[in-house]
Amino acid sequence: MDIKPKKVDTHPEAAIAPGYLVNHAARLFNRGMDVALRPHGLTLALLGPLLLLSWKGAMLQRDLVRSSAVKQPAMAALLDKLDAMGLIKRTASMADRRAALVDLTDQGREAARIGGEALVEANQRGLDGFSAEDAAHLVLLLQRLVANFERE
Repeated sequence: MDIKPKKVDTHPEAAIAPGYLVNHAARLFNRGMDVALRPHGLTLALLGPLLLLSWKGAMLQRDLVRSSAVKQPAMAALLDKLDAMGLIKRTASMADRRAALVDLTDQGREAARIGGEALVEANQRGLDGFSAEDAAHLVLLLQRLVANFERE
């Protein structure tokens, strides 16, 4: 099967390089997500902590950092913005008064729901025209690609 992507000025070796293609797909995905989230006052960066809290429940800030790809200073900035937006609340930890427990507000749970739906729609759009078997195979191949890069 010979699939020709949209005409772009891409070096021929890059056009068949898995790393380039995955990176390009990620940029397009991220751009589309930001467009979908913008009407709700959200960005993909803000969505990460919201979904993590929605999935795991209230967490210490340090645990949010450990559970994500976001470093401490960036996470602190994201949480400050989410707090200012009324999407999270921070309370003093009973175990460690220096640490704050971060949790979603009702508005934050709604934002996580909206963001989660946008992610599902974006992924479905990316798989348009794929059979269920093709989609499952792609996921397996991408998991292997990630595992190979993680070994480095």
